[in-house]
Amino acid sequence: MTQMYIFLFLSSLLITTTQGLKCYTCSATEDDANTQCADDVESMENAITDCDKKYCTITRVDYLDPKGKLASINRNCVDKVPADGIVEDATHRTYLRSCRTDLCNNGSGKGDNGNIDNALGDKSLIYAPGTGKSSAITIYKQNVSLLCVLIITIIRTVIW
Repeated sequence: MTQMYIFLFLSSLLITTTQGLKCYTCSATEDDANTQCADDVESMENAITDCDKKYCTITRVDYLDPKGKLASINRNCVDKVPADGIVEDATHRTYLRSCRTDLCNNGSGKGDNGNIDNALGDKSLIYAPGTGKSSAITIYKQNVSLLCVLIITIIRTVIW
């Protein structure tokens, strides 16, 4: 029985709380009466999501005519993002933005001032897709460690 208490104590040492990346998640189109997702996402209730992904993103689509009129905006969190930048076709300009700090996807999404510190229209940094640690990886490693301790304890119990 004392081995069980020792096992529980050691297991509790391995468990730590982890928290994912916090991102704003919402979407809006030009037809939506509520423009908070585009204009004032910080004031939206229930717009913050605790994500297990690597990037917060903004995909903003504006019309070319009339210039700068919002067609749609999407704030999300993802593991893989296309390269950040601006893509144009005959009728739309699409801004693709990503970042890796909590609530960094709160700006306009245009990033048209050329300042990397203000690329999302706020104080965020832009990151190109690449390597990084996710909270899911940390949880996985902790579970593997816990499983190893459990297996060793069971083997010791059966042998002795």
